[in-house]
Amino acid sequence: MEIGMNQAAINKKILSYSGKTDTLVETSKPVVNEHSAALIVNGQHWLTFICSPTDLEALALGFLYGENVIDDPAEVQAITLEDNASRIVVNLSHQADKPTHFHRTSTGYGLDKQLNPPNLPNDFHVSPAQVLDLYRMFLDQQELHEHVGGFHSAGLSDGISVPIMVEDVGRHNCVDKLTGLFLLKGRPFVPRLLLLSGRISSEMVFKTFALGIPLIVSRTSPTALAVERAWEAGITLIGYLRGSQFDIYSHPERLRTEG
Repeated sequence: MEIGMNQAAINKKILSYSGKTDTLVETSKPVVNEHSAALIVNGQHWLTFICSPTDLEALALGFLYGENVIDDPAEVQAITLEDNASRIVVNLSHQADKPTHFHRTSTGYGLDKQLNPPNLPNDFHVSPAQVLDLYRMFLDQQELHEHVGGFHSAGLSDGISVPIMVEDVGRHNCVDKLTGLFLLKGRPFVPRLLLLSGRISSEMVFKTFALGIPLIVSRTSPTALAVERAWEAGITLIGYLRGSQFDIYSHPERLRTEG
């Protein structure tokens, strides 16, 4: 994988210690590239993303969609990157008021508890074996994390494959980029599962509302508030997926076993 200054990882000179030879050797190693990009909406600064410098247009689009600022990508007249991608400038076809709270508690913003849960399909069921297979497909696509480490990832599945997968330094950025790419591709399939590499927080659950995703899977655990919100919204939460086992925290009825 080619590593460059404008990519998600960059090469740095380091000293590597070997206990076998008790020596320090100068070498180079790819490290996570942390990028700062200000989101400018209709000329107003809204926030600054700390992110990987990839798919920035999708990041902005997915963020605005997930925050209910737009209902359709057609409302976006233009998205441009300025000043070496340090500014993501979005022009909307209508006036938009900057929200008082964003769904990013890790950046100091709180949750808007007035959001209405989505209308989720009642006819979608999946077997435990399918969940395991889909998560393996998801893991197999994690190039940056495997090559460098330190990246979060998120995948969107139709229940058969994982057509869209992204990696970023931030958990929230991953879901926003995933949403943005899904919209930019013209909603090419019905989203059934959100696959995550990190902790499932309550704001991650809220971010699934816009796309109506009925099932979230991660190899780590959800927070207590995430479980509570998932029960209220009708979302199935699966966590601690390790090897051939996992835990189901809410709405287990979507899982169909042969036993």
